Amino acid sequence: MSSAYGKIDRPKEYNSSKLESLLPIESTTKSNQLVSVHSLTTILQQLEDESKLISYLQSLLNKEIEAGNTYPQKFPLNLSEFKTYFLSGDAFIVINSGKTLSIDFSNNLEKTILGTFYIKPNFPGRCSHICNGGFITSDMYRNQGIGKIMALAFIEIVPLLGYKASMFNLVFANNTPSIRLWRSLGFQEIGRVPKAGYLIKNKETTEQTNTEIEEEFVDAIMFYYSFT
Repeated sequence: MSSAYGKIDRPKEYNSSKLESLLPIESTTKSNQLVSVHSLTTILQQLEDESKLISYLQSLLNKEIEAGNTYPQKFPLNLSEFKTYFLSGDAFIVINSGKTLSIDFSNNLEKTILGTFYIKPNFPGRCSHICNGGFITSDMYRNQGIGKIMALAFIEIVPLLGYKASMFNLVFANNTPSIRLWRSLGFQEIGRVPKAGYLIKNKETTEQTNTEIEEEFVDAIMFYYSFT
């Protein structure tokens, strides 16, 4: 899966080595639980078998896609598509512990992984200094401030990678928690795309009542943040 521009290379200023002094980032949830943000690459290097973790992250994204109200994709991604979309730049995970990985890290990923996000160029070539990000919070850990923990880490990480700005293309207007978060952190609303997404309106209700799924057109807000 490629963008409208095809495969996008990182900007010439890209440099991941600066992350070594920043990561992992420790933080606490609303319930005062210690968590930490790690580079996915660093985590994978510590595992004998990386496939289990990657498959779990794939399942997190596909669950969001199937919910039909936050990501633009309509159908779940296979492993190759997931890697191309979510892992083509830099990816990060929030884990349920401090900076050191537990011995049984991979035994219960549903409990271990609180959220994940990626950072990659939003545009090619002369515009590749503007990055894009995508975020997923595990259902088990919603309403614990994980989104904000990832957002604050994102703001620290992006300039160290060499990007000059960030742009989110499709923050759907009915995603109130996301809009509230980006506004609170100083992201600028630079545009609105009318009827950008044809989203599922009432998936949870229809599953509970066995009624027909309803869909509706929803506007999308574009958010921008400058690091210069």
